[in-house]
Amino acid sequence: MALDSSPLWGAARVEDTYNLLGHALRKTLEVIAQNYQQDLADVAASAGAEIVTGSSLKAALDLDWDDPESCSLALSTILQALNSVESWVEQKTDLDFKTKNQVNKSLKDARQIETQDVEDASDGSPKLPCRTLRERKAVAKDRRISIEDEDMRHGRKSRSQKFDGYKRHVLKDLELQMVRAVGVTRANTSEASVTIDIESDLNAQQITLENIEELQIDRAYLVNHWVKERIPNMIQRTLL
Repeated sequence: MALDSSPLWGAARVEDTYNLLGHALRKTLEVIAQNYQQDLADVAASAGAEIVTGSSLKAALDLDWDDPESCSLALSTILQALNSVESWVEQKTDLDFKTKNQVNKSLKDARQIETQDVEDASDGSPKLPCRTLRERKAVAKDRRISIEDEDMRHGRKSRSQKFDGYKRHVLKDLELQMVRAVGVTRANTSEASVTIDIESDLNAQQITLENIEELQIDRAYLVNHWVKERIPNMIQRTLL
């Protein structure tokens, strides 16, 4: 048997903080507009969030994106719109149950983006933090990168190969030349975490680990539970 992983690119759009917030807000207002059978622009105006109705949020803000003060102003404007929409939604008592749930989900998504990406400046205004390289890597590890697909993550197959989405794990029977089991994890998840699901697939085929005489694995899988349990009959060959 041989177990290896490969990048599986996500289909949803990857966006920066400004557009993630704007995307979540727009989804909120689109659901409400559909519920009321009104134009999005009219609903957004009533909610105090006109900036998210155009084809481009950054174009609507019309700021110098190379200027730190302008970027801070943009962030403040978007978060003010978020606060306004939340307050406006709270006053709405005629939204049906399904619409209300969808609205709350999108607003929750927006707050998640705010929590993961935004911090307070010394004057109390919101800002995107300037972190050291080590801090940026730590934050990015489980950072949400898409509104439409909440499980997509930044990933790295190697130092030079980056991707956004998931990892595909395939266990191949080298003798029969067939795929025995597959698994999918977030792009930022360690390879070793998938072996429990892989084992479940094998058990469904009435294949136990004791039946596997040789397992060829990438180094990234070395901390998986098969290695830790040291299955007696299994020869584990690490692939470079």
